[in-house]
Amino acid sequence: MSLNNRTLRWSLLIILLVINACTHQRSRPDSEEIIILQKAMENRSSEYSNPRLVTGELHVKIEDISPLTGDDLQASNISQGIPPDQSPSLHIWSSDIRDYPTQKVLSGSSVEPQPTDISIDPDYANQILYWNPSTEPGGAFTIVRKFRYITFDYHPEIDSDVEHLNWDQIPDSIIIQYTRPERFLEQDDVLIDTVFALLENIADPVSQAEALYNWVQKSMTYVYPPEERGVQNAFETLRGDCGQYSALFMTMCRIAGIPARQQSGFNFVPENTGAHVWSEIYLPVKGWVPVDATRKNGFLYLDNKRLITSLGLNIPLKYSPEWATFENSEVEDGKTDFMQLYTLASSGINANFSSLRRVIRSVELP
Repeated sequence: MSLNNRTLRWSLLIILLVINACTHQRSRPDSEEIIILQKAMENRSSEYSNPRLVTGELHVKIEDISPLTGDDLQASNISQGIPPDQSPSLHIWSSDIRDYPTQKVLSGSSVEPQPTDISIDPDYANQILYWNPSTEPGGAFTIVRKFRYITFDYHPEIDSDVEHLNWDQIPDSIIIQYTRPERFLEQDDVLIDTVFALLENIADPVSQAEALYNWVQKSMTYVYPPEERGVQNAFETLRGDCGQYSALFMTMCRIAGIPARQQSGFNFVPENTGAHVWSEIYLPVKGWVPVDATRKNGFLYLDNKRLITSLGLNIPLKYSPEWATFENSEVEDGKTDFMQLYTLASSGINANFSSLRRVIRSVELP
C-alpha cells in the first residue's frame, strides 16, 4: 500500500471517529422519545420551549472506612471541636430530585440503598434523604440515584407595569421570609446605601431587579474558588463564583424589598455536569421567576441544561449532630448552606470520599 493510500485511510478513520463522537454528544431522539417530548409541551405556554429529555445518575461513594479508637479518637475529636467521648459516626443528606416549573421528573427514578429517613424541610419544602451508614472497619457505602426528567428553556413574559400595580398583593409570608437578612445574605449599611443609590430613579420593581442584575454583571469578576462564602466577601472583593454572584444579587434585591431566593443544582449535559447555583425573584402576578446573575443572558431566563436539586439557603436538616459546625462538617446549627449532590457530617473516621455525575442520555426535538 502506498503512503498516500495509508494516509487517506487514516484520515477517513479519524473523520469517522469524530463523527461518532459528535453523534454521541448530540443524540437524536427515537420515536418514543419524540412522543414524550411533544407530550411535555402540551398545555404549556409559549414561555416554555426546547424540551430536553435527560437520563442521568448521581453517585456518592465512601470507601476504606477506618474508625478511630482510643487516644487517636479523642485527639481527633478535640482538634475538631467535637466532644472527646463522641463515638465514630457518619451522617449523609441529599435533597431529592423533584418537579419544578421548568423540570418534570418522570417515572422510574430510583435510590439505592433506601434512605434511613425521608423528610420535608419546613423552610423550603425540599425533600431530604438521610443515611446513617455503619462505620465498621474496612467498610464501604455507595449511594446511586437514577432518574429521568424533562427540562425546558424558560423565558417568562413579564408586564412590569402590571407587576408594579399589584406589588402590595405579595403575601406577607413571602415578604418576611425572602427579604430578611440571614447567614450568607447579611445586609450592612454600605451595601444598603449602594442599593438605594443605584435605584434612586427607578420606580418599578422589575426594572429595579434588572438594574441590580446589570450592576452585578458589570461589577463582579468570576473567580473559583472564592476566598470566603457569603455576600460580605462578594461585595468587598467583587470576585467569586456563581454562589457569590447569586448571594450579592439576592441580598441587593432583598434590600430593595424584592423577594429573592437561591436555586441550586448542576449544569447537566454530556459536555458539562458542573455544579451551579442561581436566583429567583418573586413577582405578584407571575410568581417565582429565574435570574442567573452569572450569565450574560440570565435575567428572567433559564436554559434547558439544568438539573435542579434544591431551593434556598440555610436548609434545616433532621438528625444534625449538635457538635457539627462548618469547621468540621457541612452543617452548623442544624442547617447546611445549600444542597447539590450530598451533605456530610462525620466524626472519628478516616475514609475515601468520591462522587460522580453522569449524563447517560440527553435528547431534544429535531
